[in-house]
Amino acid sequence: MEAWRGRDGHWLGMNGSLISPNFPMPYPSRLQCRVDLKAPQQHRIRLHFTHFYLYHPLNSSHRNCEVMDSLTVSESPTSRLGTFCGVGKPLPIMSSGSFLSLVFRSLTSGPHVTGYRAIYTFLRDFGLTSGHQLLHHPCTFEFNSTLYPSGEIHSPNPGGKYPRNTVCHYVFHGRSDQRVRLDFKFLDVEGVAPCSLDSDSDFVEFSSQPGEHEYVLPRRCGRFAPKAVESEGSFLRVTFRSNHKYEGLGFAASFRFFTAKNKKTPGHMQPLSVAASGSGGVWWWRHDRWLAETVARVCGVFLLLRLL
Repeated sequence: MEAWRGRDGHWLGMNGSLISPNFPMPYPSRLQCRVDLKAPQQHRIRLHFTHFYLYHPLNSSHRNCEVMDSLTVSESPTSRLGTFCGVGKPLPIMSSGSFLSLVFRSLTSGPHVTGYRAIYTFLRDFGLTSGHQLLHHPCTFEFNSTLYPSGEIHSPNPGGKYPRNTVCHYVFHGRSDQRVRLDFKFLDVEGVAPCSLDSDSDFVEFSSQPGEHEYVLPRRCGRFAPKAVESEGSFLRVTFRSNHKYEGLGFAASFRFFTAKNKKTPGHMQPLSVAASGSGGVWWWRHDRWLAETVARVCGVFLLLRLL
């Protein structure tokens, strides 16, 4: 399946459906079918399954899809995104490039095994519907407080696993007297602390300055989401980065702009803070040092630990 340009220059064939043989009737046994999807450059491919029912032996307690009817989705011979079998719709899938290959293999059949149906879409917005997408930076979305006073942000491919080899920026701009606050709903980003490239970790990071590497808080990965993030000023950038190895469900967070109660004198910096989930800890970034404050209740007494 490949998109093509119409006479007016617009792309055609940008979406459609894929079905197993004989769908919605039972598919035949001893069959192998392959479908290749090729999107235009700078586009991703998203698969959304609406039906999935493959033969699964009743006496089989394991789910080894290699030894039963299955559907394999790959980006290349060495990059497999998943092999699916049994009953139950897979989560939405998004490619890291402009190509996907689906291989359906049936070893057996039966009166109730109706196969699969999936909707494919060639898209540029990464499945994200909020913010203003920049044309020359495909996965950069801007949120101006006038147009977007509140809302939600998600990792690419919401509802499914995020694609590999992807970098996305979420950039917030408020008035000079405004700040922005993020409240995380969940975090599922593959990696181990401190979420460095050396450990092949995917990560989310935050910055309150427009410079590429200015005032960046420690990266976040794993499954422990920060409870809240507040900017130090009217600007906040959230960066999500995935590598070529693994993928997770990503993240979701609500945001809102608010007016700072106390106006600071020129040169004074309102710290960018992150409240850790469940710990009560808050990280503050300043020009000269990290300041970590953790409040713990010990025998009914609050103990304040300050790390300078």
